[in-house]
Amino acid sequence: MKYLNTFAGLILLASPVCHAIQEGQAVPNCPAVLENQQALDFSAYKGKVILIDFWATWCGPCQKSMPFLNTLRNQHQNENFEVIAINVDEDSDTARQFLQAHPVDYKMAFDAKGECPSTFGVQAMPSSFFIDKTGKVRNIHLGYRDGDQTHIREQITSLLAE
Repeated sequence: MKYLNTFAGLILLASPVCHAIQEGQAVPNCPAVLENQQALDFSAYKGKVILIDFWATWCGPCQKSMPFLNTLRNQHQNENFEVIAINVDEDSDTARQFLQAHPVDYKMAFDAKGECPSTFGVQAMPSSFFIDKTGKVRNIHLGYRDGDQTHIREQITSLLAE
C-alpha cells in the first residue's frame, strides 16, 4: 500500500493538470514567437485586459471561434483590450497558410514545440485565458460553442470595467 500511494503521488506530480495555471495567478511567460519573430512577452500588455486563445488548424471549434474573437477584439480595441492567439500546430507554415485564407486582426503567436500549452496546463482546444489589467488570470474557458459568446463577452466587459 505504501508503494501504491507513492506511485499515485508521483503520477499526480507528473500530470500537467497539477501544474496548470490557476485563476488568480500571474500569467506565465512562454516561448511563443509573434508573427514578426519577436518573443511573446505578456508583461508588455500590463494595463490591458487580454484574452489568450490557444488554437490549432485541425481544431474545428477553434476555427469557429476566430471570427467571433476578431469581432470582439475590434469592438473593444480602444478600451485597452487585446486578443493574443497562440497557435500550437507542429508546422507553423500550415497555420500561416490558414491565416492567409482566414485573416484576423488580433495578435498571433506560434509555438510549434508545444511548450506554451504545457506551461498553461491547456486541457482542451481551444482554451481561452482571461487576463486582467494587473496580469492575473481571472477566468479560464475551455472549448468553444456559439452559445459561449455571451459568457465570453460578459467576462471581457467585467474585466474592462475594473
